[in-house]
Amino acid sequence: MSSKWLITVGLGLVILAVVWLLAIFPGMAKLPDDYEQEYTFEGSVQVYVADLGVLVPIQTTMTRTLTATGVTEDDVLLLQQDIVFFEATSGAPLGDINPALAALDTTETYYLDRTTRANVPGEGDVSRSGQFTFPADVQQETYQYWSSSTKTALPATFKGEETYQGLTVYVFEINSTGNPYYPDATTGLPQTMDVYAKIKVEPVSGVPVYATTTTTINLQHPLAGSMPVLINTSTFTSATVDDMVELAESTSNLILWASVYGFWAIIGLGAVLTLVGIVRTIQTR
Repeated sequence: MSSKWLITVGLGLVILAVVWLLAIFPGMAKLPDDYEQEYTFEGSVQVYVADLGVLVPIQTTMTRTLTATGVTEDDVLLLQQDIVFFEATSGAPLGDINPALAALDTTETYYLDRTTRANVPGEGDVSRSGQFTFPADVQQETYQYWSSSTKTALPATFKGEETYQGLTVYVFEINSTGNPYYPDATTGLPQTMDVYAKIKVEPVSGVPVYATTTTTINLQHPLAGSMPVLINTSTFTSATVDDMVELAESTSNLILWASVYGFWAIIGLGAVLTLVGIVRTIQTR
């Protein structure tokens, strides 16, 4: 190969790598317009029974299904979230067993920035802020994370780095108490909600590989004071953990090869070819 061709190919590879990183790869890293994901949870719902004066637990499972339903002209992803609770032993819908708990089942439509995975304020069935889920390239900082329970963005605080299921993960916690909630339907007394969540995230891909959430509704009784009347705890099942770990591994490897290892390999090859071409040109003069 002549010196001129070495230089041309070398510079071409460098330009191709830069164009790939700045123009092509960002499009590949977006949430796809056919995005689908299902998570399964296990846990319990504890309900206060006035006649007994205690919280009575019901073992539960829950599915959280995410389905993309379209993309707007502004490249905003419409994402439908369906949450359905079941009684763990029978598999019956929880609302059939206790109609008062039917409200735990929800269907919501989110409008998301496909790159940052944040809510687009002013869009959707409710105007939302903060993250819907963590972005790729997660940082060791506090994120504002949308809570569908409180209808507000709550701080998800970085707590540390650890190894989980063979992966390096960042651990975040949400711990928010005394959030305003609807008055009690029977007595009209005010209620507040506490939210606790722990999420373990693979930082390159932003995929959550473990999540547990506890929401507590507290009745503000004029005599008894603040008393919990419903405690809902849900945690990823082992099957979902396995699926998310596999997804995190494959996604992070793809990102690293596409944006780091492959990029610098092509840059390096292009630089070597260009340098060899320049040296040959000098030697032949």
